[in-house]
Amino acid sequence: MRATRYGLPLVERELEVLRGFAHGASYAELAASLYLAQPSVRNYASSAIKKLGAANQTDAVRIAYERGLLGAQPAVVLPGPLVQVLQLVAEGCTNPEIARRLERSEHTVVDQVKEVRRRLGARDRAHAAALAVALRIVRVEVPAGSAVSDAA
Repeated sequence: MRATRYGLPLVERELEVLRGFAHGASYAELAASLYLAQPSVRNYASSAIKKLGAANQTDAVRIAYERGLLGAQPAVVLPGPLVQVLQLVAEGCTNPEIARRLERSEHTVVDQVKEVRRRLGARDRAHAAALAVALRIVRVEVPAGSAVSDAA
């Protein structure tokens, strides 16, 4: 009896690549963080996508969450490019700054910010950033000595 490609378990590297995609990492960022060459990352991604029977990266991450392979599923799963934009919004970057840093047109960034807000149900950029941090879609480091206090 032949095992179907969908019944094969994912290896740890494939799960690491999917986790990276879930957090908005690019192939280059994954290659650096996993100490792999980019073609290797692409091979692990392709293998995971095939094993899960997914159409693309975003679909593979969704399926992996549904199967409990990546832990608890966040309330909202965003494709990597939208997570990258949302991360920079949460860091306080303007649209022109985001466009420069991600090497995208400003019009693309404006559309992506609108899409992020729509998917999160956010009223504005600040609300989207707050929701993203609360839902653990992005992480923002608070610098030491900032005006944030522990008083509640």
